Amino acid sequence: MPLDWDWVRQRYEGGAQLWSLTGSAPVRVVEIDDDRICLSQSLWRDCVARSELEAAVVLLNTGEIATEPVAFAEALRRRRAHVDTGCTRGPNLTAIVLRDLGYLAS
Repeated sequence: MPLDWDWVRQRYEGGAQLWSLTGSAPVRVVEIDDDRICLSQSLWRDCVARSELEAAVVLLNTGEIATEPVAFAEALRRRRAHVDTGCTRGPNLTAIVLRDLGYLAS
C-alpha cells in the first residue's frame, strides 16, 4: 500500500507522541507540511522528507527490507549510507513514523 500523505498530514497535524525504537523517551511530532515531518525529543529536533518515507514504503511493499522496526532502520541506514540527506536520525525516525502508521511490526 502506498503512503497517503494527505492521511499522514491529517493524522499528525495537531502533533502527536510516538515511541522511540527502544521504547524509552517519547518522540513528538512538532511539524508537518507538504514535504516533511519534523520530530523532537528533549535534546534534539530533526525532520524526515516525505520522499524518504515514500521510498521506504516502496522498499517495504516490494519485500526488499525488514518489517521489524530496528532491523528496518539498520537496513535503511546501510542502503542510504552513501546519501547525505542532512537528517542524522533519518532511518530511526523513518522507522518510528512508519511503525506508528502501521507499516512496520509493533
